[in-house]
Amino acid sequence: MPWLRVGDTAANHPTVLGVLEHQDIDDRLVNEVFGFVVRCAAQSTAHLTDYVVNRGTALSIGGLGRAEKLLNVALFAGYMTTQERDLGDGQGVRTVYKIMDEPEFIHMRTREEIEWERQRKSDNSNPALIIPVRLRDGDACRYCGQVVKFAPGARTGRHVGTYDHRSPGQAATVETYVVSCKGCNSSRNNNPDADKALPLLPVPQKPYYSAATIEWIKTNEWAQRNGYKAPKPPVQPIAPGQPSGNGHTRPEAASTVEQAPVPAPVVEAPVEPSAGLPQKSAESAGGHSAGAVFTGTGRDGSGRAGTGRAGSVPQPRDQPKKNNRRRNRPRKRR
Repeated sequence: MPWLRVGDTAANHPTVLGVLEHQDIDDRLVNEVFGFVVRCAAQSTAHLTDYVVNRGTALSIGGLGRAEKLLNVALFAGYMTTQERDLGDGQGVRTVYKIMDEPEFIHMRTREEIEWERQRKSDNSNPALIIPVRLRDGDACRYCGQVVKFAPGARTGRHVGTYDHRSPGQAATVETYVVSCKGCNSSRNNNPDADKALPLLPVPQKPYYSAATIEWIKTNEWAQRNGYKAPKPPVQPIAPGQPSGNGHTRPEAASTVEQAPVPAPVVEAPVEPSAGLPQKSAESAGGHSAGAVFTGTGRDGSGRAGTGRAGSVPQPRDQPKKNNRRRNRPRKRR
């Protein structure tokens, strides 16, 4: 879609204020020239002429009685420059006006950008391209190997399914079109060195297909007419963002999946006998396994061996409990 953008600081741009230095300056000339140039830029945007307007366009916008002066002032301030265009076929040359191209002042989408956007939309909706590509690649990104989401209405998020043109700026073919997650597609953009950071993975031997993709191919009229059959459902569904399996995952991508830490084995340190405290065998402490040694270090997992306090002496099982005489005394009535 063509559009024109005028920067927020355009009203005070040095080019705009340069009109004040013209010898014919008056109270209306600054705003008049600004409006004239912006209208010329809008006309260029609508007709995809990339910042260029001819003299006829300038005359129609500025008016026959005023356009000549507006052009002269615009050229003086730096709004425009003149260019000579060869008409071809021996028709001579024509003088045209090139509007300044500065994103912070006046910026428009070029013909190349518009045509490339239209080409991408056409390729993305062409079943002769996307059905063979989806059957070949499945629902997995050819750059990171993670499952993508092609469900209707899925437009936001890193794992939304998209298609990447391996030859930017050119119409796609089945060989130059691959499934890509939105994150990898955005990262690659039009960078000529993108394959160094995100190289293409090989075609998966056993592609993964989600239920949405299977149903879409099954009900697609073009697929039915051309003999394309829907693949079989997967044994187990895989959530978007997870590796598709079958080795179709880049090692560095797989390493980013968080895994629960494996607890280290617990090794009990041997207990040193406390100095000056008696030691008892397991048989005298209640029939525990032979070789177990009780020390005065509190509970050591042997049951009622100690009181739980560090350094306490273990108490034998047959030791009678002491009665608390103060608790058994009857309360005095007041």
